[in-house]
Amino acid sequence: MSSESQPQPESSRQAAPLPGAGRGDLVRAALDLLRAIPPAGGEAPGSPTVARQKENLREWAGRLGLLLDPEVIIPRLARGGQEHDIFHEGERVFKVTRNGIFGLSPGIELALVSSGEDARRFQLWEATPLEYLERLDLHNQLVPGLNVLEGIFVQADGDMAIVTSQPRFDIVPVTEAEIDIWFAAQGFKKIAHSAYYREEDNLGVFDAHNKNVVRAGELLVPFDVIPCRPAGGFLEFIADTIQAGHSFKAERTATTTSRKGQS
Repeated sequence: MSSESQPQPESSRQAAPLPGAGRGDLVRAALDLLRAIPPAGGEAPGSPTVARQKENLREWAGRLGLLLDPEVIIPRLARGGQEHDIFHEGERVFKVTRNGIFGLSPGIELALVSSGEDARRFQLWEATPLEYLERLDLHNQLVPGLNVLEGIFVQADGDMAIVTSQPRFDIVPVTEAEIDIWFAAQGFKKIAHSAYYREEDNLGVFDAHNKNVVRAGELLVPFDVIPCRPAGGFLEFIADTIQAGHSFKAERTATTTSRKGQS
């Protein structure tokens, strides 16, 4: 599969910042940490194994006092969506990655073949810690001040969870048309249902349906979308599909190879 992403220049197009913008520095610091891991034998530069990512992230969190107590957090958790468990505290919602898996990352299975009659398929794969932090950082570029990295915890079985928080929003329904207009105003082209792409800074946003976008006063906030910077085969896939005038279809990958034990 191909779901590689890479740093790109930030776009000049950004939504208005939420209160508390600038508190996402820990997200960027953790991301820079993992990007800087030197390659070990057999590793490609910039692609450390999940085990090494988790080890470095745990050491870094320990130095900064960001290791949280799972015995305090786990009893408070309620089931969230497909990727997170959640709990509320004051005016913030805390999101905890689930089952040692770090959310989802868009990509393609390179063996898939499409035709003009069939929608080209991309999938949502289990993400690594590095991919998850890249997603949070891109999300904070899209909506400044949205995600704050609160810390991590490690359970007795070795499963790691990343804990973030967002402002608590009242759920005010929005329509698909309103979502389309918001993304168009930010310079995006709609490439599929709930999926948008901005060529200016090579930014894709997926899973942007009406359960993941809310109204906050006069603003629309895509609070639970999946942004990425497509690269390699996935970027070629998007460019070729747009050029050919084909349609896209997103498929949630229900059974992926778990990366929890990857070394």
